[in-house]
Amino acid sequence: MKPILVLIIFIISMKAPFMQAQQITLAEQKNDLVPIDTLARRIEANHHIKLYFNPQWFAAKKFRESIASRPLDECLTIIKRISELDCIRLNSDIYAFAPPRLKNYSNKKDLNGVLIIGDKSKNETPTLAQLKGKILNAKTGAPLSGAKLSIDKINLSWTADKNGSYKATIPPGEYDIRLYYPGLKEEIRMIRVNGSGIVDFEMAESSILLKEVLVMGTAMDQNVNRAQMSTLKLTSKVIKELPLTLGERDIIKNMTLLPGVQSTGEFGTGFFVRGGGSDQNLILLEDVPLFNSAHVFGMNSAINSDGINSVSLMKGGIPAKYGERASSVMDVRFNNNGEKPSLRAGIGLLDSRMNYETPLFNKKVYWQISGRSSYSDWLLHAMPDEDLKQSSARFYDINSLVSIAITPKDHLSVFGYYSNDHFGFTKQNPYQYDNTLASIKYKHIVNDKINASIVIGMSRYQNNQNERDTLQKTTAYKFKSSVQYYTTKTNVGWRPNDTHSLEGGINATLYKIHPGYLSPYDSLSTVQAKKINSEQGIEVASYLSDSWTISPKISADLGLRFTQYANLGPSEVLIFKPDAASTQENIINTRSYGNHSIVKWYSSLEPRLSVRYLIGKSSSIKASYNRISQFINLISNTSVMSPSDVYKLSSPNIKPLVCNQIALGYFSNFMNNSIETSIEVYYKKLDNLIDYRNGATIFMNNQLEADLLQASGHNYGAELFVKKNTGSLTGWISYTYSRSLRHTNSPYATDQINSNKYYSSTFDIPHNLVVTGNYHLTRRWWLSGTFTYRTGQPATLPEYKYIFQGNQYLYYSDRNKYRLEDYHRLDIAITHEENLRLKRVFKGSWTLSIINVYAQKNPYSTYYKNSSKISQAFNLYELFIISKPIPTLTFNFSF
Repeated sequence: MKPILVLIIFIISMKAPFMQAQQITLAEQKNDLVPIDTLARRIEANHHIKLYFNPQWFAAKKFRESIASRPLDECLTIIKRISELDCIRLNSDIYAFAPPRLKNYSNKKDLNGVLIIGDKSKNETPTLAQLKGKILNAKTGAPLSGAKLSIDKINLSWTADKNGSYKATIPPGEYDIRLYYPGLKEEIRMIRVNGSGIVDFEMAESSILLKEVLVMGTAMDQNVNRAQMSTLKLTSKVIKELPLTLGERDIIKNMTLLPGVQSTGEFGTGFFVRGGGSDQNLILLEDVPLFNSAHVFGMNSAINSDGINSVSLMKGGIPAKYGERASSVMDVRFNNNGEKPSLRAGIGLLDSRMNYETPLFNKKVYWQISGRSSYSDWLLHAMPDEDLKQSSARFYDINSLVSIAITPKDHLSVFGYYSNDHFGFTKQNPYQYDNTLASIKYKHIVNDKINASIVIGMSRYQNNQNERDTLQKTTAYKFKSSVQYYTTKTNVGWRPNDTHSLEGGINATLYKIHPGYLSPYDSLSTVQAKKINSEQGIEVASYLSDSWTISPKISADLGLRFTQYANLGPSEVLIFKPDAASTQENIINTRSYGNHSIVKWYSSLEPRLSVRYLIGKSSSIKASYNRISQFINLISNTSVMSPSDVYKLSSPNIKPLVCNQIALGYFSNFMNNSIETSIEVYYKKLDNLIDYRNGATIFMNNQLEADLLQASGHNYGAELFVKKNTGSLTGWISYTYSRSLRHTNSPYATDQINSNKYYSSTFDIPHNLVVTGNYHLTRRWWLSGTFTYRTGQPATLPEYKYIFQGNQYLYYSDRNKYRLEDYHRLDIAITHEENLRLKRVFKGSWTLSIINVYAQKNPYSTYYKNSSKISQAFNLYELFIISKPIPTLTFNFSF
């Protein structure tokens, strides 16, 4: 009996799953039919992928919801069978459904989705490739007469005839090809041309915004494949996904979240690169430099990110066409192409901004204009410092770019920028400063191998300061200073074959510096008018570079730059006593030079080298060396720019700063380029760094050179970077170990700092950790956060104090012997994104962010202040810019 009972139980247990499966199947047949939108959401959640499609292609089709629980391959196969569509895998976790003829374009794609045209296996290497085909409507198959194809890289475009046919002749290489047609979605396709071929392009009337799929500025493995290292590049797509600061995307502040780049302070938009000062960074807006990149001394960046097309920051291995600054080059380019008008704007708690772009005159002209204006006094009034609470701040900026296609081979662009800032500290010390930039660029394509360009530009930075103490009106004054920059740049590019790409040119730059003019504020003031002697100099540089593909595994960027600099008169050069310290007491004479006469001549030969060796398909080793000379320096004793700062040109007593840098890096991508990793180490030797004596006077000092010292610098460090590019969770982890040490070499005690021993520079921040991420809760809701930790800045603090005859005296430590407390802060934001339907004209998004979530008090600086109105006793205080959480709300919209 017992064996029979066991057998019955066994049979029932074996049968139960089949009975259950039958019941579920019946239920599915009755209640499980759902539209494609519902099924797509379930599949995305279950398999952690993104699906893109046109809902019109799935009209009147229903699917069983239980399909989403099956393996991903089965899910996609079932949907393809029912819908009669193809499924295109764009990368490891992004898929798109499309009609069958959209899939291959008569050619193949590599693993990164790059369309391959022509047969590379053939022995011949053509100098030109012939492409032909048709541009069709993806929905109807109708030819698109008048559709336009263009390649910005070589500045060529073609128009389809009445049959939708086109013919194009281009050199082999990788390109981003743009497709335009009125009423259809502008698209960008990545192609690799190995030879001639037939390529049909189809443009879909998509109602879903494929923002994560269609726009790719560069191939996803460029960090591994390109020879240049130590370069950070942000495209317009990447900028849109950046973490938010005060409700906005600030490109300069976000650069400080990347390895090797550190912020100047709590709100500082100045930045240090690999231990160099902020004046060692060349920030170029359409080929002309921006001298002050901050609004309101660091509260906002002076660059509106809405109209930006790309930003590149080069920290090492800097190409030969760049010079002028020792540490880095930031090259900012604005949008200069588009198919239809667009307007993007934002309203925040600190400022409002707008960006408008439109093609004109049958799309031969493209106009872009951006502007911002602030109302940020409320934030200052919320600060813990009493003086800041009584202050006011406002700014505005505007920039515009007009791009004109004169002919298919001739292109002209005109750029202009202006910003203005006003800051009133305790209502008694109003500061005002502004930036003015302009450039004109003409580019001509000689043939398919040669192109040439010329740029004429100017930049001016000036500031004004009023000091008016209501209790001491006799000491009230007005102060103004400025720096002017005029440049002409020529460039010729030549691609003789597939293995070499040469560039050469000549740059000429004129500097004019007006260090300061002091005058009485009004008739009650007894201040005497005083003017510091102006300075001017000219810098001329010629360069030649070659991007050389030595073999499939080895490539190199070789360059040589020869720079000549002349310090021009009028000038009064200080003559110091020989074999003595260069102090004011040892000035024995001055030598006068007439206007435009050469006071001092310097020249510098600057080699550049970057080499890449591929290890497999997704890893590489890179090495680089560059030498750069800098002939203009910012004299400052603060971490952010202030009106008392002075620009100083190289002269007989101030030698040019020379930087030699070597770097070595390992780069590797994983999971089909969805995860990027890199580690770099570097060493920089800097000669003739400018530092100042203890107690130096920078403001209105006609003998400033006597208060300056020149030191040597040794910067070294390591940078680790891990970035996740795809999926619901994206972001990166950045860690930088960086040392920036200096020492003087003088045999005279008064010309020494810390007795010629090594000391930390202001930019010596050994440890810097950044963790930032974006998590897409749904297609339109996403959460972002950024955590930052870094070592406290070096500081010189008093070690002893004593009282003598009722006055307090302080004895200070060696230069930068101590550090402020370590800095750490957490910021979070939640965003409700714009509507994903392209046919919707008005689109808006909301962002709620909280800065300094856990109310960390990070010291911004230390200072001494009189602790009593009667006694002469002073106490040490710390200044905290942010001491509590700050919420911000921003509304962005476009149409």
